[in-house]
Order: sequence, then C-alpha cells, then structure tokens
Amino acid sequence: MTRIALRHTATLLAVLGVALSIAAPFLLGKHDVLSGLRNIAWPVFAVLAASALFSAAAKAGKLQLMQGALGLRLHFMRTLTITVVTDFAFLVSPLGAAGYGVNMGLLQRSGASWALATTVVGADQALDLTFFAIAVPVSLLFALGPLGALTPDFPLHTIAVTLACIAITAVVLWTARRPALAALDAATRRVVWLKARRARWNRFRQSVRQQWGLLLSGPHWRLAALLLLTMLQWLLRYSALWFILRELGYRLPLGFVLAVQAVVLHAALWTGVPAGGGGGDLGLAAVFAPWVPGASMATALVLWRFATLYCPLMLGACGFIGAAWRRRTAASVS
Repeated sequence: MTRIALRHTATLLAVLGVALSIAAPFLLGKHDVLSGLRNIAWPVFAVLAASALFSAAAKAGKLQLMQGALGLRLHFMRTLTITVVTDFAFLVSPLGAAGYGVNMGLLQRSGASWALATTVVGADQALDLTFFAIAVPVSLLFALGPLGALTPDFPLHTIAVTLACIAITAVVLWTARRPALAALDAATRRVVWLKARRARWNRFRQSVRQQWGLLLSGPHWRLAALLLLTMLQWLLRYSALWFILRELGYRLPLGFVLAVQAVVLHAALWTGVPAGGGGGDLGLAAVFAPWVPGASMATALVLWRFATLYCPLMLGACGFIGAAWRRRTAASVS
C-alpha cells in the first residue's frame, strides 16, 4: 500500500471510529438523549470541559518533569501542545498506535534525541500502567461493600476470585521478567536484520538505559510528583462518568465506575477501531444496566463523550493550529 493510500485509509478509519462513538449513545434512544440533555445545566458542561483541560495539563506536567530531568528544557505551553496533539493522535488511530509516533516525533522536533524521546514515551506508559495495575484492583475492593448493599445478588465471590487470579498472574509475570528478557535478547541475536544492526541497537539500548537511570535515581519528590500527576490525570478523566451519573441521580461507588471504565475501554481499544468505535459506550451501558436505565445512560454517555472525546479532540485541533502557527512564525523569522 502506498503512503497516500495508507493515509487515506487511516483518515477514513478515524472518521468512522469517531462517528460511531458519537452515534453509539443515540442507539439507546435518540429522543431520550435529546430530552435528557435539555435538562442538563450549563455548569455541568463547564465542569466536564475543565476536567478534560486539567487532565491534559496534569499529563503535560508529568512530561515536563521527565523532560527536565533528562536535560530537555521546553516551555510548559509547548509541552502542553505536544500532549494534546498526542492525545488527538491516540483517539483517531487504530489501537491508538499513532500516538506513540506523534509523541516521539514532536519531542525530536523539539530537540530531543531518539533515545530521550523513547525514554519519555516509555516512562509515560509505565506510569500509566502502574496506575491502572494498582487503581483497578483497589477500586474494586473498596467498591464491593457498597455494591453488595445496592444489589444483594451481586457476585462478590466471583469478583474476589478474579482479583486473586489477577494478583497471582502479576506476581508470576514479575518473577519471570528476567528470564523473559533474556529469552527475548537471545531471539534478537538470531534475527538477521537486527544482527546486522546490533551495534547500533546496543548503543541505542545503552542510551535508553542511562536515561532511565537518570529518571529513577533522581530526588524522591520528583518520583512522588510524577505519581501524583499520573493519578490526577486519570482520576480527572475516569471520574467524569461518576460525576455525570451523580448529577443524573445515580450514586454508584467511584471505585466501581473507575474500574469498569478501565476494563471496558481498554477492551474496546483492542478492537482496533479508533476511539473504540462505540464499543466502549455500548459496553458501559451493558455493565451499568442493572443500576441505570437505558434512557438515562444514553444521556450520561453523551456527556461522558463530551468530556473524554469531544473536548480532547478540540484541544488537539487547537494544538495542531498552534504548532503550525509556531512553525510558520519560525520560518518567517529565519
């Protein structure tokens, strides 16, 4: 496939995925959605828009700390622009794959080396995975009691067994990490393409390892700040649905709402359709059906998409415009 055809296919998939995500709540009841939205006060929309903006700012602050620790000094607004453009790329690409390349490309364009950009992007993902690995089981544990009170026949035993299996799997994977890395390294030695470029690969890997060492050996306050900003970034995004449901009169535990979103949305991401293609919306509606009627859930999903899709896309579009204006200004000056 040529580059132009690939670009057209990616654009078509992006439009299709976003369109399906916008349309999915209306499948639950178009008239119910429209009548429900008429009853929503404008401050609710303002709070949701602010949550999207502050979530992006928290991620930008996290990246700013990591970049500064590795010697890349950028203005915060430039880091924020990189953040919102990267989030835009995550939302409109299959599996969110374009987000990684866009993030690394923008960092390199800002003066970062390939190794430094890889370290920043990798550390960002590692912090996110750490948050979800801790937050999802803890959230479910704290939500079991309230859910049992709300729904007497809620399968508490099944949830407890599932959490135990997840914990055991995590321990096994952590224990086997060194043999797995050794096996991966041995396998790469047999790949002809990598073998011919092994010296370059080793230099790159050594550079990344040094960058990671700089991050991990820094002051304790920086690690604490990175963890706090990561938590703030995702709590602002994942508490939006909880806030919306409370505004509509449905008081579900925050931990349960957060954990369900983490599982359902990541499952929808692996469908390969940009923005989940509506799969996440319908999955959330199915999980919350015992507590939230379909008409109310449809309204909640439109508001939730406003906070987690429409606002990030608008911020990303503004970021694209800002980056293009900056390049044009720099070109005219030179």
